[in-house]
Amino acid sequence: MVAVNVGGAQTLLDHAEQGLIERRGAIVTVGSTAAVVSGAVSAGYNTAKAGLVMWTRSQAVRLGPHGVRANVVCPGWVRTPMADASMSRLGGDVDDAYRKVTRFAPLRRPAAPDEIAAVICFLASPEASYVTGAVIMADGGSTAVDVLMVEQLDA
Repeated sequence: MVAVNVGGAQTLLDHAEQGLIERRGAIVTVGSTAAVVSGAVSAGYNTAKAGLVMWTRSQAVRLGPHGVRANVVCPGWVRTPMADASMSRLGGDVDDAYRKVTRFAPLRRPAAPDEIAAVICFLASPEASYVTGAVIMADGGSTAVDVLMVEQLDA
């Protein structure tokens, strides 16, 4: 997983770096909330996504003096065929499963793919010209929630 997530990003950068510098371009990687929160059976995935976050921030520091920005978007649940398959494995209706896994997120729903794409497009655009080294949580607020205080959510 680390080879794919971090090694893959590095391989792409190896081929694109000169062009990025010439164009004062932008790198936007896609991490996951799994980079900052953990589950009992996802250590490899969590480690790979955390590594990608730090790799991206390191590129922001290294390439910033050359005019290249680097940021990472960390989505929570996104309604995709792959996520739908994960929801199916939880049993029952897929919509009910999404409600279950997002029940503590302030927005109480998964993202649509175009919502994550919009964040990526913003970070790649000139409108984000002073944003670099950022880790953007596009997770409906799920990583902001202290689940130990969950009873206050319904208050």
